[in-house]
Amino acid sequence: MSKPRKKRKANWKRIALIVTCVFLSLLLVLLAIAGVVLNYLDKSLDKMNYVTGDTTVSPEDASSMAMDEWLSIDPNDTTPYIDQSEITFPTEFTQPVGQGDHIVNILLVGQDARKGQGTQRSDAMILATFNKSTGEITLTSFMRDQYVQIPGYGATKLCHAYQYGGMSLLNQTLYNYYGVEIHGNVEVNFSGFAEIIDLLGGVEIKLTEKEADKLNELEGWSLTAGVNKLNGAQALRYSRLRSIDSDFQRTERQRKVLLSLINAYKNQPVTKMVELLDKILPLITTNIPKEQIYSYVWELFPMLAKTEVGSMRLPASGTFSSGLVKVSEGYMASCQYNIDFEANRRILEDLFDEIP
Repeated sequence: MSKPRKKRKANWKRIALIVTCVFLSLLLVLLAIAGVVLNYLDKSLDKMNYVTGDTTVSPEDASSMAMDEWLSIDPNDTTPYIDQSEITFPTEFTQPVGQGDHIVNILLVGQDARKGQGTQRSDAMILATFNKSTGEITLTSFMRDQYVQIPGYGATKLCHAYQYGGMSLLNQTLYNYYGVEIHGNVEVNFSGFAEIIDLLGGVEIKLTEKEADKLNELEGWSLTAGVNKLNGAQALRYSRLRSIDSDFQRTERQRKVLLSLINAYKNQPVTKMVELLDKILPLITTNIPKEQIYSYVWELFPMLAKTEVGSMRLPASGTFSSGLVKVSEGYMASCQYNIDFEANRRILEDLFDEIP
């Protein structure tokens, strides 16, 4: 009776040895694949444009740059405007919001620059918030025409911060008013934005009849009300459209395009996604160190692949005044002013809440 048991015991040892060998073989294969992926990712990331510091312009040059943003006041125009002296700014910043390892904030900047131009205004500022505790991702547009105090430059529109001092000055200005800590910036200019969309084969956007008619009028296209597949040039024009309404709707259009862009990339085969990286990354500029990008790829990309992305804009409705502001003698600008930043910080606190 003992002999069969010995044989059975020997069989189990053989099986255990085979299983161990198979497991180790699979582990080696996975490590080899990971090594290939990491090596490919490393080479791809080398193609991005990295900035380690921002250049600044003098206050005098900044004042000159702002002039093309202002509107001349017609002495015969009866449109009401308010003087800068009537605008209030927070005198003391209290507490930052969204602190904690569960939150990653990446600010996406759409720069108002064409080929050959230097740093221009940030036409789009969209905060991508990854809440690792809840698994939620939210895109928050910051309105470009908020009238704020930019450190070192005085009162002007928020979009000028990027032109005057790049990513660091824009981040500092947003922190001063919203208390939001930004962990990295990703920037693309207009031509790069259009090229990325073309590389993905276009984006699907549902147009209103008013939007389609205006785009056709401006560009001679044949778009229709309903879902259209827009190419890069069309998506860019749609993202910048505000003549039919206002900047409130324009920020919503920008988020729609970005969401459609994310979905277009997510729906690509894995091999195509990897292939596209080589073409997309050279069009992007970032201040995130490559080593940190590795961490974000493994940690945040799975969230992006399986999560529905929400969106909103700040300042929120009912928390500001909107109209024409006399910015200097003979000039005015359309702005959001007297913003209740405390109310908007509370909105961000809810967004950053780590409780699922």
